[in-house]
Order: sequence, then structure tokens, then C-alpha cells
Amino acid sequence: MVKEVFIQDVDERLRRQFAQAGNALKQGSTAYAIQVCGELLRKHPGAFEVRRLLWESLEANRKMRRKPLGLLKARAAGIQFRFKVNPLFGKDVQEVVHRCDEALLKGEIHGELLTSLGRAAQRLDWPETRVFACRARIDLDPDNVPSRLTLANVLMQVGRPVEAIEHLEWILLKNPSHGEAQTLLKNASVAETLQRGNWEETDTSFFRKLKQKS
Repeated sequence: MVKEVFIQDVDERLRRQFAQAGNALKQGSTAYAIQVCGELLRKHPGAFEVRRLLWESLEANRKMRRKPLGLLKARAAGIQFRFKVNPLFGKDVQEVVHRCDEALLKGEIHGELLTSLGRAAQRLDWPETRVFACRARIDLDPDNVPSRLTLANVLMQVGRPVEAIEHLEWILLKNPSHGEAQTLLKNASVAETLQRGNWEETDTSFFRKLKQKS
């Protein structure tokens, strides 16, 4: 099974290509950045930083040159994509990742693709790719509360409570009575305090947060 890898763990030639793609994006050469990221992901599908750079390049390209898919078109594309990849989850999860990457390279950006990528990453034990897929969904729809809650849950599962708290607080600003977010915020506050080694401050900091929301 392919493992998730940091770009620093691949060979030097590929690291240089990754750096070149990043510089190309900064200079506005999104097409080149997308092309290089595609080539790198075909060789190292577990290189999550490459996929993140691909997403940044696609988003820049979409904002500069393309209109976003309309709601109905995005929904239809998502249904069609889900129909194609769902059977693969029981056969070849890495093929699901490949299909997601190839669809991204074609500019097929919709929520179902990112959901499928996140599911595949969970099966493959690729935590950073799971986080990426959730963040990308929020990029598509920043006001989507369920997407933020999903990201907060994933961040908690991979041991990043501070980042989870940020999204949970956002949810509670929108909906102070959101029960699941309140419970998860309490758990995240405890986890964050334990990470800092200040267990005695847990209750105080948590209830202070609740008072600020009321």
C-alpha cells in the first residue's frame, strides 16, 4: 500500500520540480504548475503537499479564467462521479485517489470528488490528505456548517485540536445552540490543554468560551 509522504522524503529531482511548480504559481503560470503537480502525483500519489499545491493552482486558475460550475451542473457532475468511483472502494482504494486526481487535473471541481478523496484517504490512513479534502470543501462553500463540522472532527482525530477549535468557534458564532459543536469544542479544549500540559486550566478556559458565546 502506498504511504502518505512529505515532499522532503522524495528524491531531489522531484523536490526541485515541486519548487518550480510553486514558483510558477506565484508568477501566475497556473497551467505549468498544474501540469507539474499532475506528473508528480502520478509518481507519488501519497505526496499530500503536491495535491495541496495542485488545488491552490486550480483555484487560482478558476478565479482568473473560469466561471464556477453552476449548482445544478456541479450536482450532476458529482452524482456521475460518485456513481463511477463508489464500486472501487471495495476493490482498489488507490484507484479512487487516482480518479480524483485525474478529475481535478481536468478542472472537475465539485464536492463529491473531495468527499471521495477524503474517504479514500481515511481507508489508506493518509491523515494530511483527509484534512486537505475537508479544507478544500470549505474553499468551495465557506458557509457550509456540516463541512466545517466534518473538518473539526477530522482535525480532532489527527490530533490537531487547536485548528479544530477555530472551526468550532466559527460554527457556534453562527449557531450558538449547535449541540454537536458545543460537545466537540469541549473535547477539543480538553485535548488542547492536555497538549499544553495545563490540565488545571481546562474547565476555566472552556467555560470562558461558552460565556463569550452567550
